[in-house]
Parts: sequence; structure tokens; C-alpha cells
Amino acid sequence: MDNSQDLINDDSGIKSLSGFAYQIRVFIYYMSKMDESGQIEFETLEDVVFNNTNSSLDKFIDKNSESFSSLYKNTNGYFAIQVKRTKISTNTKNKLLFNWLLLESKKTDITKYVLYTDDKYGNKGDLFDSSYEDLYKLVIDSSKKSNALISKVKLVYKENPEGFKKAYEKIKENYMFVSEENLDNKILDGFALHFNRKGVSELTYTLRIKELIRDVTGDIISAVDKGNAYVCTYTEMMGKVEDITERIKDNHYEPDYISFKKARRVNLSDQSILQSREYLQLVKCNLSEKRIEEHLIYQQYYESIKYRHLENNKLNLVENIEGTTYENFCSVKEELEIDGKDSPIKRLLKTKAMQNYYAPKNQTRYGSCIYLTKDDVEDDNKISWEDD
Repeated sequence: MDNSQDLINDDSGIKSLSGFAYQIRVFIYYMSKMDESGQIEFETLEDVVFNNTNSSLDKFIDKNSESFSSLYKNTNGYFAIQVKRTKISTNTKNKLLFNWLLLESKKTDITKYVLYTDDKYGNKGDLFDSSYEDLYKLVIDSSKKSNALISKVKLVYKENPEGFKKAYEKIKENYMFVSEENLDNKILDGFALHFNRKGVSELTYTLRIKELIRDVTGDIISAVDKGNAYVCTYTEMMGKVEDITERIKDNHYEPDYISFKKARRVNLSDQSILQSREYLQLVKCNLSEKRIEEHLIYQQYYESIKYRHLENNKLNLVENIEGTTYENFCSVKEELEIDGKDSPIKRLLKTKAMQNYYAPKNQTRYGSCIYLTKDDVEDDNKISWEDD
């Protein structure tokens, strides 16, 4: 079994955390700074929709970063945080200020307005190039549609120029610019005590951080889908830490399936998926698109576990999981053929139902079944719901 390509393709646990959206990693960083009275919120500033056409949720969030904001509460009050991972233009500056002006009109207890950026873009953080008079004139003279950000600011402040001036000056006085060179290291250092960094291997520690980010990402997406803000208190964060610590140890890796699923989307309009053998084999089973997506997520879930085992030098365990799954499939196929009841969907359902001592969790077992239908699986282990 050649696993070299798998390890190359995997978002390996020993790599950086950059597989996750920059916006969410900033959120996680501030989460690590919470004290016992703290909480952190992630909210949408505009209507955004996650759906199956978003091939990467992380890229989607980064691309639409102006649509999201975080509120970090500590003993010093609230920090309003916006994140940009691009070169900041004049138009971007105005959008950032418009978002904060709207926030200030609703929530007056903000003590810091933070713009958090990636150092590699060379931003200087100069948001206040225009006077409040010029910015106010820009707002008032705007004739954009009512759902435009600038129109929302106009609606709030058009009869209150003094309120606009007061809000602008407060934001300017309490503005903080952060240009971060290595966000990943700050996150890894920030949770050292929470996840007992010195007591486990660096791989295990990194996997715990990744599981937290994945879990929070899933919660954020669920909240956004419902049009709600996501709020996490210190107590809730520590509950997540305790759960993750129990499930991810030096000799044990068990990611939470529900969190994994929440943070995933399968783009069934992506040609690379539509042409893949695992997809085409599922189509032979006459499954709905939703059920096909579920099965492909099972596959991704199993692959995430497989790669962790390989990183931990547990090749024998991987071979036992996949070998047992293939033997189960062969037994099912033989039984169905003898009984004259063979069909693709019956092969799938009955193989999934078979026990596998090496993969006790249902989703791991299901995922190994779909994984073995991939085109690059060796022929002596390859599964077909319908024979090629």
C-alpha cells in the first residue's frame, strides 16, 4: 500500500493551521485570551449564504471578510474586530468605517475598534485619511440602493450629523491596527495551558487546536445559516477544551463527526467531484444528491482519521481497517449474488452494516467503504457498488 500521495494531499497535523479561514483563526486567537468573565461573538454584517456551490467554506469566508465581524469581551470592555487579508483600498477603508459607524449607533460600550491584518500585505492601517465632514458628505450624497452598506449608514445618520461626528471621533480615538506576521504561532502559544502542550506530543497538541477550530467553524456556519450571531463564553470554550482533550491523545484520535460535518460542504457542481469514481459509484446506487453528499463527507471524515494514523506510524491499523472493509464487501457481494438479489444499493447498505473491529464508529466504517471506491485504490482492495 503506497501512502505517500495521501500524506502529500492531506492537510497534515504537523503543518500550519492555514487550512482554516484567516477570519476564524483571528477569532480563535482572541478566544485564547478570554478570562473567566469573557465571551466572544462572531456575527454577519450582511446577508451571506453558505451552500453546496461554495467549494471551500474557508475561502468563502476570507473572500467575504467584510461581511463578518467579531466582538471580544474582557474586563476592559468590548473589542470590535474586523479582519482583512488583502491589500486595503480606499473603498475597503470606507466599508470598515461604515460597519463600525453602524455598530456604534447600536452598541455604545465598545472600548476598542480593531483592524487585524496579515503582515504580508504591507497595510499601514491609515483608515482616517478623510475628515468626518468628507466622509459624511460621501454618505449623504450616495444614491445607492437601500440594501447597500453606505445606504444603511445614511439612513441612521442623515438627520444626525452630530451623532455621526461623535461616532467617527470615538472610533478614531479608540482605533487599534494589528499587522500580524505569524498568527498560527500566536494561536499555538495561546492555548498551551488549555491543551497541556508540554504534556503531549506536538502533533497531538496541534490536532487539538485544529479540532477546536473545526468545532467552532461548524458552530459559526450553523449560526450564520440561521441568521444568528455565534456566541461563545469562557465556560463554553472550556467545555470544548475538556471534550477535545479526552478525544485526542497521543495514542487516540477521535474527531467529532457532527462538528466535522457542519464545517464541510461538497460542491456537486465541481467537475473533479462529478468525474471521480467514488461519486460515479454512488450515482449507481440511485441516491439523492443530499445522500451522495453525506457519503462523500463520510469519506473525508475517514481520510482525516487515516492520515492521523499514518502520521502516528499506525500503518498496520489502516491496513486492518481497509482490509476488513474490503473483506466485508466481498462477503456481501457473494451473498447477494447467491441469493439473486444483487444490486448497487444493496451492496452499499449491507457493506456499511457489517461490523469492523478496527473501525468501531459508524462514520469511520462508512467512510472507509466510500474511500475504497476511489480510482487510485489498489485493485486488490477496490470496492465497486456496480462492477466496472
